[in-house]
Amino acid sequence: MRAVLVEPNPLIADALGRQLGMGKIRYDRQDWAGLEELLQQQGADGLGYDAIVLGSVDDPARCVAALRAHQVGAAILCLLDRRCVTTTVELLHAGADDVLVKPVVSAEVRARIEVARRRSRGLLSNAVRVGRLTVFLDGRDPEVGGERLRLSQREHAILGVLAAHHRRVVSKEHIYDEVYGLSGADPLDKVIDVYICKLRKKIAEATGGARYIETVYGRGYKFEAPPEHEDPAPALPTRRVLPGYAAFGRGVGEARLAG
Repeated sequence: MRAVLVEPNPLIADALGRQLGMGKIRYDRQDWAGLEELLQQQGADGLGYDAIVLGSVDDPARCVAALRAHQVGAAILCLLDRRCVTTTVELLHAGADDVLVKPVVSAEVRARIEVARRRSRGLLSNAVRVGRLTVFLDGRDPEVGGERLRLSQREHAILGVLAAHHRRVVSKEHIYDEVYGLSGADPLDKVIDVYICKLRKKIAEATGGARYIETVYGRGYKFEAPPEHEDPAPALPTRRVLPGYAAFGRGVGEARLAG
């Protein structure tokens, strides 16, 4: 996960940066002017951040509104020096995803950012159901028909990235960034391919040979259930007509014909 931290006070920025690091969030530091310049040069799609953490900036509501006006879709988390209902309401109305009061704790910051990202992807919970698999985005191993599917840490992280983008192509570069962000690892070019092969084998063994992860050549990977494992569309409920109403309807029809 990548974030940009906007905090002019260096001591506070260092403290916030340590909390982001403890939450395994890779971050860059920028002042507001620098972030605006970056946005003008690269546009919203070019920023490449999952979250923007706004600290003590002048007129934070205006900053949030400006980001949303530029179609920035990243989660925006605002940090206040003290609790203020009026400011919190203004920030939320301007487009912020969440507001916290300093000091903050790494686990809470990451959790709130992940909630905002989950909403943006249209996910209602940490459990993603794909065919016979249930993938949990909160660290638990996935399940197949209620049975636990044991995965390594890396396998679990990669499957979580794919499940969060269910039915969409995920590039290898995006997986690198999500899984290896702060680990200090320098993965070989084929390391993601190796883990994908391991995941395919374990899922196939647990599902009777089904293939859930497809390679989209030149673009990345896509995670979705094979057709035979997709849940059928629910049948539309049939209208039940009570006997009294049926007789009443026949009577009305006969009366119309007689008239």
